[in-house]
Amino acid sequence: MPRGIGKLTSLQTLSMFVVDKDGSHGAAAADLSELGGLNRLRGELIIKNLGFVKNAGDKFKAANLKEKQHLQSLVLEWRGDMNSAGNEEEDDDEEKSLEDLKPHPNLTKLHVRGWRGKAKFPSWFSLLTNLVDIRIKGPSKFKHLPSFARLSHLQRLKISKLIELEYMEDNGHNGGQGDSEPFFPSLKLLHLKGCPNMKSWWRESPIEDDGDKDDDKDRTASTVAFPCLSTLCIKNCPLSSMPLYPSVDDELILMNTSSRPLKHTIQMSTTTTSTSSLLFKTSSTSSVPLSKLKSFEVENIEELDRDMLDECLKNMTSLKRWGIGSCSWLKSLSEFLQQMTGLTSLKIKDCKELDLEGMQWEPLKNLSHLVIDNIPQLESLPLWLQHLDQLKTLEIENCSGLKSLFPVFQHLISLEELSI
Repeated sequence: MPRGIGKLTSLQTLSMFVVDKDGSHGAAAADLSELGGLNRLRGELIIKNLGFVKNAGDKFKAANLKEKQHLQSLVLEWRGDMNSAGNEEEDDDEEKSLEDLKPHPNLTKLHVRGWRGKAKFPSWFSLLTNLVDIRIKGPSKFKHLPSFARLSHLQRLKISKLIELEYMEDNGHNGGQGDSEPFFPSLKLLHLKGCPNMKSWWRESPIEDDGDKDDDKDRTASTVAFPCLSTLCIKNCPLSSMPLYPSVDDELILMNTSSRPLKHTIQMSTTTTSTSSLLFKTSSTSSVPLSKLKSFEVENIEELDRDMLDECLKNMTSLKRWGIGSCSWLKSLSEFLQQMTGLTSLKIKDCKELDLEGMQWEPLKNLSHLVIDNIPQLESLPLWLQHLDQLKTLEIENCSGLKSLFPVFQHLISLEELSI
């Protein structure tokens, strides 16, 4: 940023402030302290390259973010290699830095990307009670995060690449709360990605022994549930214990994770918990878990078997989009498709035993999008594809055995897009 920008004290819009990476701009570049007097800024401010700030403690305080009461959105990006790895003093300085970037409590959106400091969240976070959108992206050393559960306005929470994160909530699996305490009362979207050490939502998992089936009912009866969650995505997190999510109605994506929370959610009944009464206020016409779900994608799910998948899909009577991957036992889809006549999109990936040729196509007559990925024994397009007169998009990936698209291809009269 040009030196002297801090003199524009009436400035209201500054979408981005970029710290000079290598000092090559010398005296011509503004340092972070020039933000200090720009207290009329509103809307969104993105600050990039924070890891390259020298004397970070002083400069971060001088930026005076806490006085910028009109800012709605703040994005703090570290990016790049900060310092030589493993230097404790530099890490300590970094930790102080995040504490010194205290924003005004009016903030509604906070994104923190690439911070590599120590495993302690800044103390000012608890003051940001108006937050609607939180995103934290690593690599960072957080082993746990502050509780987001009581942020009454929070609608979107995205956590990704926190490789040392172990849990989200410090208290027990009942939330340590009475019925009057809110539990994510407004959360609609939750993404958890790339947190390989996160085995439980809580510090102490309610189930210690994975093999103890008797604990399943106890676990279901005692846990809390998200009251209005609509979209959930869990990827590369071995999360076997978390709040239930029966109200999810837009999108559910589960990849490289445990099947246990899905199982408990499906088995949930309206009489199970005291939180159910709160939960089902949000779904007036139906209390069957996941019955309004439109999009469901599962890939490489631990302990997912035929019976459980069948139980899930029977609940999902509104499903429009389905994807299944890395399912070694799957030989046929026909039995599952019988109840999915409204399906418009289907993705099949890495199912080595699946017989595509013998599939029943009748339930798929509304299909408009089909993806076939890593089915090496596929030599030509299955004959039943020619009956799908609504099919507009066909994607074939990693099918090394494919020799020909004919004779089926000439019958795909509605096809608009083909990707091989």
